[in-house]
Amino acid sequence: MLPLMLTEVAAAIGAAANAQAQITAVTTDSREAAPGALFIALQGEKFDGNDFAESFLQNGGAAAVVSRPFAHPFCLQVPDTHAALGQLAAAYRAKLSLPVIAVTGSVGKTSTRRMLECALSGAGAVRATKGNLNNDIGLPRTIFTLEAADDYAVLEMGMNHKGEIAYLTHIARPNIAVITNIGTAHIGNLGSREGIRDAKLEILEGLLPGGTAVLNGDDEYLWNYREHIRVPILWYGIENPECNVRASAYAVSAAQSVFTSGGQSFTVPIAGRHHVYNALAAVAVGQVLGIGLPVLSAGIACFAPEGMRQNSIEFNSIQFILDCYNANPDSMRAALDVLACTPAKRRIAVLGDMYELGSFTQEGHRRTGEYAAKLRTIGQMAAIGNLSRQTAAAAEESGMPTKWFATNAEAAAYLRAFLQPGDAVLFKASRGAKLEEVSEALMASLRE
Repeated sequence: MLPLMLTEVAAAIGAAANAQAQITAVTTDSREAAPGALFIALQGEKFDGNDFAESFLQNGGAAAVVSRPFAHPFCLQVPDTHAALGQLAAAYRAKLSLPVIAVTGSVGKTSTRRMLECALSGAGAVRATKGNLNNDIGLPRTIFTLEAADDYAVLEMGMNHKGEIAYLTHIARPNIAVITNIGTAHIGNLGSREGIRDAKLEILEGLLPGGTAVLNGDDEYLWNYREHIRVPILWYGIENPECNVRASAYAVSAAQSVFTSGGQSFTVPIAGRHHVYNALAAVAVGQVLGIGLPVLSAGIACFAPEGMRQNSIEFNSIQFILDCYNANPDSMRAALDVLACTPAKRRIAVLGDMYELGSFTQEGHRRTGEYAAKLRTIGQMAAIGNLSRQTAAAAEESGMPTKWFATNAEAAAYLRAFLQPGDAVLFKASRGAKLEEVSEALMASLRE
């Protein structure tokens, strides 16, 4: 972090500074007290950071931003510490000259952010969002990690409701804004895919003058809305011949996805057509930044997913495809496509509930079951959870052998006896379903 004087902090958040100190780190965790650290005392339903401000300072912290009166010269009082966090992050971002790339979308934003991190790494130092720090707390925390030595920043922006992306983009002030697609995630909160599109397009509100939007030209909700978008756009895609960056000669196998763009060959070391789109977004961003295609290709070849996103593990001659971090009907289809092309004697889809689909919940689960049944190389489904009854029912009606289980434990017990060496099994559900409990139980039993 670039050092800030406490007077600069005070000016950014509208507080009065009664002392002087140099700030070299910003935290929302009072346990991270250290010389130069500034603690922002956030408040929530079950906690009040103000209660820990004095102990933070006693343990060596430099200063604190609070919303209650404190008789301490290194406490800056504001009406709203959450707002102060965003204001300070925006002020710190304004001190930085490096290009900021912001990424959002219904599906693939985390993988695209990771793809960008890899693709740009050959051209300079890249600082990117880690884990799920893509919200109103996480994005400012990421911005405070940016340093003078960084050449690029890649910031992921997530949302559940209208207005959330607008808030984030006005803090980040991106030079380039990427939208991966408009799907059905959070449709329960936003009402329709048009509502989701409008919420995602909020990312353009904070785009710096001269900035560029990088958009998926194969997504009908973006492409058909292009006349309403008032910033320069670089389109990427596979099917749409009018895209500026387009994949040709692409092929997807169980181990990798390959394609050609601009005469340069690219290899993504993971299966899935959706990863070709992620890579194309990275190529488009690279072109905006003036990075050569060979450099981008070399970086993309080093891509690996993070967390519980499409991790493939071979255990006791069974291929486990772990994709338990999140799910919606669009990402379900992408994961099922990967399973369908995975070499195996038998392929089994273990699917759990998808949340935040609102009135689309039943239809979304049924469509997933119907789609799985169409993929004839997938031999059986195990569906888990109350919502996934619809997934199981639709799959069975379409001719796919299906088992439904109320709990993860019941599914694990069945699969323990059912799975055989040579099988490939996909685990996919929304995070709240905790589907990793099934895969972890199975792998533990195989160790015995």
